[in-house]
Amino acid sequence: MLSAYSDDRPTPVVGAIGAIALLTLIAGLVLVFQRTGEAELPSASSVGPGKIVFTSDRGDDLDIYAINSDGSGRTQLTDSRSVESFPAWSPDGSKIAFESNRDGDTEIYVVNADGTAPTRLTDSPTADVFPKWSPDGSTIAFSSARDRNFEIYVMDADGKNQTRLTTNTVTDQAPAFSSDGTQIVFQSFRGDNSDIWRMNADGADPVRLTEDPGLDELPVWSPDGSKIAFQRAPLTDDASFSVWVMNGDGSDERQVTRTKADSNAPSWSPDSTKLAFHSNRSGGSKILIVNVDGSGMAQISRGSGFGDYVPHWQRVAPPLAKATTTTTTPPRPPTTRTPTTRRR
Repeated sequence: MLSAYSDDRPTPVVGAIGAIALLTLIAGLVLVFQRTGEAELPSASSVGPGKIVFTSDRGDDLDIYAINSDGSGRTQLTDSRSVESFPAWSPDGSKIAFESNRDGDTEIYVVNADGTAPTRLTDSPTADVFPKWSPDGSTIAFSSARDRNFEIYVMDADGKNQTRLTTNTVTDQAPAFSSDGTQIVFQSFRGDNSDIWRMNADGADPVRLTEDPGLDELPVWSPDGSKIAFQRAPLTDDASFSVWVMNGDGSDERQVTRTKADSNAPSWSPDSTKLAFHSNRSGGSKILIVNVDGSGMAQISRGSGFGDYVPHWQRVAPPLAKATTTTTTPPRPPTTRTPTTRRR
């Protein structure tokens, strides 16, 4: 079992902590596969709308890719010779936020859905990581170590008005908005280990939702607002992460995946009936999909010699450009009035 996020790290002095976390996770997944080596799963088909973005090292570096939810149409979106990870779709499907160390420190960037127009949103001397959009697309929540330890921040979608929401001596990370935008769920070491917490979107009224002796991480709210998915692992050397779901108030915890290998970073389908996640159960980390009740597990990405990680499922397809229509106005009858300049 491996956690890429821990509260006993030294205070970050460089902005590569997100990159280091993912690279550590990759190394751990390779070791887990050598221990498990479960059989490859069938391909997914007819799983619904929306593309899935993810990080992959199938090229020279860790870059952002997109793929249809049935595994077709894989497209590379970034190629910056750096570590780029934790992509997140905007609610309207037109943009993708992600973390990257392309300019040195790990910062938050956005690109268009086709990978064009990369724009840097944060510029701090340490790490800014784990971006997630608000449901209306106006705000991005993220974690930052700019104040000596990781806290939860929000900013406008253009990077303005960066505001700190949490103030603790321990790590708060991986924020995600509720479907109505009024609350944020996140992982925190405020207890004895990493648990899932919930607070208002302004940072008020934090409530602890899980109290497990292991690690609970990477929470994400379902689009219908009823449930929260997250990854959990016991604190034992040979344990693996699995995907769990619970109600939005923390009740009715249920395990979704049960494999020997790790199952990490769940992301909901647009209709809240399925979860995408990454797992190395078939040899090298790949993107899988499973029904929320644990049935119907299928594999989205395939290949060998590389890994695919941290998927995020698009809520809706980007809007189509409006068609331009031309209206023909019939000619006016002759007039004896003095001509005037027509307003445009």
